Amino acid sequence: MKYFNFKRYKFSTVSKILDRLRDNVLTIFEFLSLKRYDFKKFYKYINVKKINFIKIKKYFDFRTIKLSSFKKINFISSKFILLHLPASIIFFTFLYLFIPTFYSYDKSNIEKIICKNVNIECIIKGKINYRFYPTPRLKIKNILINGLVKKKHTLITIDEASIKLSFKNLLAKDKHRFKKIELNNFETHIDVKNFKKYKNIFYKNNKFIPIAFYNGQILFYEDNNYVASITNANIKTFFQEDSTTAELKGKFLNDSIYINLNTKNVDNLSSTDLILKMSNANFLSKINFSNSSKDNKINNGNFLIKKGKNKITGIFNYKNNELTVNKSNLRNTFIDGKLEGKIILLPYFNFNLDLNLNSINFTRLFNYFLALDEKKQKNLFKINDKINGKLNFSADKVYSKHNLVNSFESRLKFYNGNVKIEQFLINLGKLGAADIIGSINNDKKFTSFKFESNVFVDNEKKFLSKLGIYNKQNAFSNLFTSGNLDLENIRMSFYEISVNEKLNNEDINYIESEFNDFILEEGYKNLFDFSKFKVFLKSITEDKN
Repeated sequence: MKYFNFKRYKFSTVSKILDRLRDNVLTIFEFLSLKRYDFKKFYKYINVKKINFIKIKKYFDFRTIKLSSFKKINFISSKFILLHLPASIIFFTFLYLFIPTFYSYDKSNIEKIICKNVNIECIIKGKINYRFYPTPRLKIKNILINGLVKKKHTLITIDEASIKLSFKNLLAKDKHRFKKIELNNFETHIDVKNFKKYKNIFYKNNKFIPIAFYNGQILFYEDNNYVASITNANIKTFFQEDSTTAELKGKFLNDSIYINLNTKNVDNLSSTDLILKMSNANFLSKINFSNSSKDNKINNGNFLIKKGKNKITGIFNYKNNELTVNKSNLRNTFIDGKLEGKIILLPYFNFNLDLNLNSINFTRLFNYFLALDEKKQKNLFKINDKINGKLNFSADKVYSKHNLVNSFESRLKFYNGNVKIEQFLINLGKLGAADIIGSINNDKKFTSFKFESNVFVDNEKKFLSKLGIYNKQNAFSNLFTSGNLDLENIRMSFYEISVNEKLNNEDINYIESEFNDFILEEGYKNLFDFSKFKVFLKSITEDKN
């Protein structure tokens, strides 16, 4: 090998020789091509009628041909067929695939290939090398992709990229055809608060090479504060003239997540199908929306959200970061009803919704709550401080064991992790009515429900009989209570109790003690147990007498 200097030998010269040989072969075939001759000119000199085919026949007597002579040619044992031809094919194929190894590639040209969109730019910081195994491709190290919407910002950092090449025109560097781009070990940071700036990264008129992302991380931030992430993320994208498809698989909140996004553009109208699945949570979401023919800024669509036995379907429209639910049906084992209203997504999440239930099975719902472990029960009242808005919540029919409550309606306000109960009206049927106002307050150390309640009695005799009180001296038409329920330690504190008249502090303290002993001794288990509540009332009324 010391006599063969690769540096002195120019493979570009070899390429030129091979090209010249190819041109010469093509020239020979062009010369032999019968199409270039005009046989009409020769036809006039040939008189077919004068040809004596009988004389010609005797010179072509096939019976005199000895077929045994062909047996002497043994193609199977031929070294050319079994050895030289396959070896030649393999050698020239290897040479064809190997020669581009010695080419040099301009980084600026490759950067333009990866980032054709005018809204992004690519910066290649590492080396570019050619590899012919397992298929011809360019291997690139250390790539930075920046977004150019409004201002320059880093979108993705990539450790390694591969650009797959077509087998055609491998020897002509300027004619390389790029089939697919693979980006490995990537990381991207997404600001959820300013999500709008990512909207125009891709636009419909671009024709892209298929791109795949492997083994990456998608990190979500808000004002430089970490929110969540998708790890082990694999993304595949397919771009066609009138459609774009993207598929994501990864891990989110210790669960497998799958997202499929398909966008089509027909006659300047775009439609999008979105599918979101989370395996362990048994969660499925399907959304289809398209822009309005009257206003491109408005998107109309429908959705399906399903988690276990919980299902909601509806129709919506979207404009200027505001989602309006026009009609929906909500159903699970506990409730059946409709949801309507508006949800504002950006710059801050907010909502104004009406949840109108045809029915609610309170007994099933409370039993489900009791089946949760103690930690989950307490966390149920921990409201995320990012959830802000108003909810009008009502039910036309309430199913419970003792059928004490017929229906209810309420107005709730969510703010900074707290819930304000502006109104909660309870219909007790012929017995009367009740109302509750108050708030659920969350702090780092405690969670409590501060309340005020009035009970208005229409039929005193029937009301007291329902509660198991038969002493007419205890009859009342109005009951007022105020207090605080510690949702962490599950302890009640009464501030004021009035039964026709305000009770003194001694009586209030006694009632508070009895309530905690009878009702909250086993946590939330007996909070809505009507039989336990009757025992509690009997205890305080008898002692009072």
